[in-house]
Amino acid sequence: MEIKEVFTVVQDVIHHSIGKPKEEINMDSTLFDDLGVDSIDLVDILYELETSYDVELKVSDIEARVKQELGNVPYEKDGVITPMGINAIKEFMNEIDTNQIKDGLTVHKLVQLFSVHSLCKLVIYRLEAINSEA
Repeated sequence: MEIKEVFTVVQDVIHHSIGKPKEEINMDSTLFDDLGVDSIDLVDILYELETSYDVELKVSDIEARVKQELGNVPYEKDGVITPMGINAIKEFMNEIDTNQIKDGLTVHKLVQLFSVHSLCKLVIYRLEAINSEA
C-alpha cells in the first residue's frame, strides 16, 4: 500500500477526531505538539484506523520492530533508550528529525515525537505483517 493512500485516510481520521482542518494536517506534523492530539484523541484515532484497515494498531509496535532489529541488544534501560536503541530508531523512524533522537531520550518522550508520517508507517507496518502471515 502506498503511503499517500494511507495519509489520506489518516488525515481524514485526525480531522474527524480533533476537528483540525485537513490542510493543517501534514505528513511532518507531530501528533502531540503540532496537532494538539492528547492521549484520549490518540486512542480514538488508532481505533478509527483499526476499523478502517481491519488491523490492530499499537504505538508499541514501533518499539517491537526496533527491538526485533536489535535482537539480544537491550533497547532501553530504566525507561531511557540505549545508544544502540537510538541508532535503530533513527534508522526505522527516519521521518523524525534526527536531532530529536539523541542520547537520554526516554520511551515516553519518543511517543511525543510521533508524526502523522509515523502513524502512516505504523499502519503500513501492520498491513505488511498481516500480509506476510497470510
